[in-house]
Amino acid sequence: MTTLTNGILGRRITETPIAVIDFETTGLSPGYDRVVEVSVVRIDPGMRPRLVLDTLVNPGRRMAATHIHNITDQDVVNAPSFEHIADDLLRAISDSVVAAHNVYFDMSFLQFELGRLTQSRNIPHVCTRYTRPILGLAACGLDEACRIDQVGCKPAHSSRTDAIATAELWIKYRDAFLDRRIDTFRDLTIQGKRYKFFSSFGYDTICHQSSPETPSPGIGPKPRR
Repeated sequence: MTTLTNGILGRRITETPIAVIDFETTGLSPGYDRVVEVSVVRIDPGMRPRLVLDTLVNPGRRMAATHIHNITDQDVVNAPSFEHIADDLLRAISDSVVAAHNVYFDMSFLQFELGRLTQSRNIPHVCTRYTRPILGLAACGLDEACRIDQVGCKPAHSSRTDAIATAELWIKYRDAFLDRRIDTFRDLTIQGKRYKFFSSFGYDTICHQSSPETPSPGIGPKPRR
C-alpha cells in the first residue's frame, strides 16, 4: 500500500468540508460512456447539508441506460455539456473531501471528464459504502444502507436524491466515528481495513476559483423528472 504523508491525513473529520457527489451516466465505462446528470451536496462544518449543484448534462452522444435513470435524449437536448459545468463542479467541491457511496465509480467518471478538459486534479475522496465495515457494518448498496440506517431520503437513481441520501449516511457515520474516537482521516486508515481510497488522503483538497469567462448553467434544483 502507498505510504501516505501530508495531505488531509491530519485533518479532523468533523472540521473538514465534505462534498457528496453523484453521477448518472450512459453506462459503466468512462471514456465510452459519459455523464448525463450530476449533483453535489456540501456538508460544511457546523452546517446542514446543502444542495449546491444539480444539473442534467448533454453527453454529446446517444443516451443509454435510460431504464436505470429515466433520462432520455429529449431531456438533455438543451442541457449544458460537461465543459460548461466543469467550473461550477470544481467550485462545488473546492476545499473539500469528495464522498460517494461507490466512490470508485464516481471518481473514475470525474477524472475522465476533467482529464478530457485537461483539468485533471488529485482529489482526496472517501467511500460511504466502505466506511461501513470500519464501523463493524457490512458493505452494501445505497438502497440497503439507507434502509438499515433509517435514512429518510430514499435513493431513486437520480443524482439529487442519491447525493442527499449519501450525505445523510455520511453524517451518521461521521458521528459514529466520534463515538469510536476516530478523529482524523489518518485514524480511518488504522482501523484494520485497507481500501484504495485511503491513498487519496495523501492529497490536499483543491482550491478552485471560477473563471469569469466560463458560462454557468445555474446552480440549484432542476425540475423533477
